[in-house]
Amino acid sequence: MKYVISILMDDKIGALARITELFTSRGYNVDSICSGEAENVGTHRLTLVTGGDDQRINHILKLLKNIVYIFEVTLLKPDDSVSLELMLIKVKMNSENRARIIQLANAYEASIIEMNGKSASFRVVGSASLLDGMTDVFREFEIIELSRTGEAAIHK
Repeated sequence: MKYVISILMDDKIGALARITELFTSRGYNVDSICSGEAENVGTHRLTLVTGGDDQRINHILKLLKNIVYIFEVTLLKPDDSVSLELMLIKVKMNSENRARIIQLANAYEASIIEMNGKSASFRVVGSASLLDGMTDVFREFEIIELSRTGEAAIHK
């Protein structure tokens, strides 16, 4: 099962390393991670997505709360939160598939970042499943480059 954890932490050198060390030392995988400035100066909000069962997640939450740099740890439930992800995608394009690529990008509400005779780059924001779907659709055109931020999430 997928779990989204929101962590409010001090903006200190080594804080992120302590969190990732907690996961790697126990053999837990991080599916996505998104970190940036939080609502108060000097703090960061980290959104982490991981898998496992309830017992594993409860253990992770307990361990995270013991890290000195962390102020707050919250398990975000789908019904009580909003999460989005940013994806930048660059696909191979030519005169024959140009119209189809633009049509598909519009269907996913993607914005054109750059376009030339050989490729097109798009920005799209949405749920992880929306971005997964767009990625699958664009594979037929040869994806040149793809970058995703990981999920950012907040309470509703």
